[in-house]
Amino acid sequence: MTISAYEIHLWYVQDQNIDDSQLLSQYHNLLNNEERLQQKRFHFERDRHQYLITRALVRSVLSLYVNTTSPEKWKFKKNAYGKPFISSSSLAVPLCFNLSHTNNFVVMAVTLDQEIGVDIEYLPRLGKMLEIANHFFSPIEIEQLHALPAEKQTNRFFDLWTLKEAYIKACGMGLSIPLDHFSFTFSQQGEIEIDFEPERNDQPRYWQFWQIRPSEIHKISVAVKDYMTHGSYSISMRKIIPLEKIEEVDYPIAHGRISTA
Repeated sequence: MTISAYEIHLWYVQDQNIDDSQLLSQYHNLLNNEERLQQKRFHFERDRHQYLITRALVRSVLSLYVNTTSPEKWKFKKNAYGKPFISSSSLAVPLCFNLSHTNNFVVMAVTLDQEIGVDIEYLPRLGKMLEIANHFFSPIEIEQLHALPAEKQTNRFFDLWTLKEAYIKACGMGLSIPLDHFSFTFSQQGEIEIDFEPERNDQPRYWQFWQIRPSEIHKISVAVKDYMTHGSYSISMRKIIPLEKIEEVDYPIAHGRISTA
């Protein structure tokens, strides 16, 4: 598997669909001691299962790009905010990745030497949508959300929520970044634009965003920070059963500019 500059690869796995005991045993053998202890800490079996699938996904996918490193040999570190990264700085392929998961869906985003963030949400998990927006979103986002007809507010809420999550994950700082210090809007051409409050000390020209609909009840946002050229990216997508099967898919990209080359 090769990846070039200005490419984003998205890998999808539906964890609840994987129940073959022999395959799950192979996944468990890939884990290091820290990962095995972490898996045991989850209270619910479904969460232990998803964690196992997620770690197998990361390890097996990275080995597709660097076939000289077997899945169980990958080593990871976390930054001060908990964002994981590959610990080796001498890789021939400078891979960057990010993960997100929700109900029966895990997504892994991979790019080459760029800061990347991804978030997936399960739309039926609504909660107190407007209360959350009023508390966390920027004034312009709140105003635009409330101006929409009620039947469109849920979709816009998840547009904004997944974009915000993708941005703070790409930054590698999580919720230490106040969510009202930056705002998203959508152009008539479908492109996603970001604006920052002065205290955020960031520049819109560095950022590109996309939104993908893998199903009627899931929404994904992807963020990439490109300091140098703001090139036009292409996105390719694959469904995977780690160590067993890969299938190319083409889910709709709802917003964001992509390369057509």
